[in-house]
Amino acid sequence: MWEIIQSGGPMMVPLIACAILALAYSIERLWIFKQLPTPEEAQTELDRLENALRNGGKQAVVEECNQGRGLLNYVFASLLKRYDTLMIEQREFKATNEEIIRLAEAGGGQQVSRFMVMQRQLADLKDELVLQTEVAARAYLGKNLAILNTIGNISPLLGLLGTIMGMIIAFESIATAGAGDPKVVAGGISQALVTTASGLIVAIPTIVVYRYLARQADHLLEDAEMYGHAFANALITAGQRQQYGTTE
Repeated sequence: MWEIIQSGGPMMVPLIACAILALAYSIERLWIFKQLPTPEEAQTELDRLENALRNGGKQAVVEECNQGRGLLNYVFASLLKRYDTLMIEQREFKATNEEIIRLAEAGGGQQVSRFMVMQRQLADLKDELVLQTEVAARAYLGKNLAILNTIGNISPLLGLLGTIMGMIIAFESIATAGAGDPKVVAGGISQALVTTASGLIVAIPTIVVYRYLARQADHLLEDAEMYGHAFANALITAGQRQQYGTTE
């Protein structure tokens, strides 16, 4: 085996590195997907954070997220950060919104104008949190998949480059010693064939695993979004309750 690898020439080094990385990242993703919570566990985690939000506010949820781990914890923590940012943005535009409401009321809109502005704010807030849920879930589930895709695409090219280098060596040998002795070109042809085969050996299983993991990530994304949207609704409800001083 070692003799075969040596006969592949210098291009075997990046091909071996690609094989090791592909194996490592494939195992890492499979392990992560295996550790994802079941629907019952996910619902339990959602209920736990919603209870913490109702009883202790956002700070209690932050502490819970800091102690947790996994997909849903990552999504919930990301939603908390994005929600805080959106609240800051809303406070910055509060004066503008109040001016719009005042002008509408002066035109006879009365309370309807204030209601419409509030509804628009809530709708924008929900849309942003829905988008953040998808972004966070994709970031967690799709981590390292791009590397696998890249390895699957470049491995045949590395093998082709090794093939070209081997043919160059073979033709240089012919030019130097003539074509009478097959041993003269054997080294270059061996390098060309070994690197071609190695590139395909690395690329084919890597692409297969990548396709499988990408499909799994898409299926898991739907579940993550469902729980993320539920938590986003809980955040919005808690924020409105705090803003207007209402209780359950």
